[in-house]
Amino acid sequence: MNAWILALAMMANSAPATAPAIKMPIAKGFWINAADKCGTATNGYAYDGARWGAVYFFGPNASKGPVAELEKIGRTNPAPGGFTNMQLGDYQGVGYFHLKSVDPTRAILRTGAPSPEGIQVMDDRLLKCDFAALSTKMKQALQRLAPAIAAATK
Repeated sequence: MNAWILALAMMANSAPATAPAIKMPIAKGFWINAADKCGTATNGYAYDGARWGAVYFFGPNASKGPVAELEKIGRTNPAPGGFTNMQLGDYQGVGYFHLKSVDPTRAILRTGAPSPEGIQVMDDRLLKCDFAALSTKMKQALQRLAPAIAAATK
């Protein structure tokens, strides 16, 4: 009997762990503040199918960079109001990033950030840019820092 229990324990420990499915409400691509223009954007959010985060230039006239702050999306799950919660990395902290698709090229990013007064909630309206509409500078940045986005448009 002990051998049987030991065999079951060994099989359970040898089974591969499956990664949770990532179900985002938006398409892969480069997303900017809806008030900005794709051809002159120097910052925005990149979603490459597995990672989410900022890609940006900084300094006077956006002369420095580019920088990518991309995090693996650990899992997604429904959030109130029709949003999708993105867990960045392997654990969910106090703050949060929620996304909601408005249409195929527009979305709302709701960010909850901890502060001494509680969670500060900010909504940003985002616009998906066609890769071809981006400046040469931003195209080169994405080709280097988020190549899956550039490859998806070819």
